[in-house]
Amino acid sequence: MRHALGAFIVVSVVAGHAYAQSPSPSGNSSTLAEQLFNQARDLAKANQWAEACPKFEASLRYDPVLGTRLNLATCYEHIGKLASAWGLYRESIELAKKAGDVKRADYAQKQATALEPRLPKLAISAPAAPPAGFIVKRDDTTIDAGGLGVALYVDPGTHTITASAPGFEPFALTVTLVEGKTETLAIPVLQAKPVPDQVTDSSTPPSERRDTTEPMAPPSRTRRYVALGVGAAGVAAVGVGLVFGAKANSTYSDAKALCDPNLVCSSPADYDKAKELMRDARSRATTSTVLVVTGGAAIVAGAVVFLTAPHARERASARIVPVTHDHGAGLAIMGKF
Repeated sequence: MRHALGAFIVVSVVAGHAYAQSPSPSGNSSTLAEQLFNQARDLAKANQWAEACPKFEASLRYDPVLGTRLNLATCYEHIGKLASAWGLYRESIELAKKAGDVKRADYAQKQATALEPRLPKLAISAPAAPPAGFIVKRDDTTIDAGGLGVALYVDPGTHTITASAPGFEPFALTVTLVEGKTETLAIPVLQAKPVPDQVTDSSTPPSERRDTTEPMAPPSRTRRYVALGVGAAGVAAVGVGLVFGAKANSTYSDAKALCDPNLVCSSPADYDKAKELMRDARSRATTSTVLVVTGGAAIVAGAVVFLTAPHARERASARIVPVTHDHGAGLAIMGKF
């Protein structure tokens, strides 16, 4: 209560001489500054310091006189902005000495000295080799390079410390400062931002664009070899089929030489011989037909596989196996293409 009463007396005393001892700017600025000061003084008398401080601040911007500066320092002290109040008291000491105002100089000196033990300190250290464009801020205030690593007076309460540099991920940390305590904060090495993928600019002429299309791979050699093998097997099958066909025709001619096509023979022995020859001829003819058809299919399949060979590596395999059935034998193509 005594502290509040003492502050009220100080505001009253300083207010009475706020504009009498300093030259004031002419025009509306001085008038507006005085009106704001009077409103702030009334709020201070009502112990509404949080509302009074913005009024004192506005008045000081319009007319930076010593009395308003001291009143704003007192207001800051009441709302807990101790470092801000201390800074204004220190400024007021020099201004009062220049103006020959011993009373106000002594008062500002006394207030600043009393505040110093209560002031929190914050020391912020930068990385050993900060990148180009490295900036450190406390709230919205940029800290000069000379202020890094030095314990500076800061208002009590919560503050946000940020560090940034072009091309690097920003760093941010919240710290709470207590009266009379010193806090230290070491900013870690900033991490580089990932390089974004390149996007083709449609405005770049085609002749200047970089061709990122991969060259087409040569056709699969494995598949081409399989195609050639299947085709060759088909040709061989057709050749064997033709041989069986020729033999069938020859056997059929031998049967007709013994008997007529209706197996009307001159003797039973010739009949049995002709019948056996006719049976062999039919069997060889069937085998010939199967081989020729299978071989032709193999030739076609080999051509298709060869012409449709992909341009990427893949495993292709095929084999030709013999097949037997009731009417003869043949070849079959089995595999994966």
